[in-house]
Amino acid sequence: MTTRILIFEDDDSARNMFSVFLRAKGYEVLDFPTPATCMLISDKKCQCPRSHACADMIITDMNMPGMSGLELVRYQMERGCRIPTRNKAVISAALAPEDEREFHALGCRCLRKPFKLNALLAWVQSVEANIPPERLLTPLPELLQTVPDRMAK
Repeated sequence: MTTRILIFEDDDSARNMFSVFLRAKGYEVLDFPTPATCMLISDKKCQCPRSHACADMIITDMNMPGMSGLELVRYQMERGCRIPTRNKAVISAALAPEDEREFHALGCRCLRKPFKLNALLAWVQSVEANIPPERLLTPLPELLQTVPDRMAK
């Protein structure tokens, strides 16, 4: 099964660059301009079957309209997101020290802008190496049905 990555980034050019780069490396990437597309945000509940996760990893920008990357990770964790927090990375040009400490306490990775795409790839590969082979992902057609207005690209 191909490793699936969700990207939440409101900057179109950055989101497209990350997505194209990771797809070229063989990953299945779904990218969104807002965290509101996450079912835990829009419907207040996870739509994935109990034994499944929507993706293997999440990459999120810190500063997005309506919700920060930290709020997204915290909200997902509090509401039972099945993606481990160690499989989530936050991208930011400037993180407040208290935010950085909280991300580290949650087990997330912080990538400071600007960074080389190879740094992103190295993190993805390190997470991928620890994905259990028996893990189950929500089938893509089912997952896309949960996305409001078909915002996935």
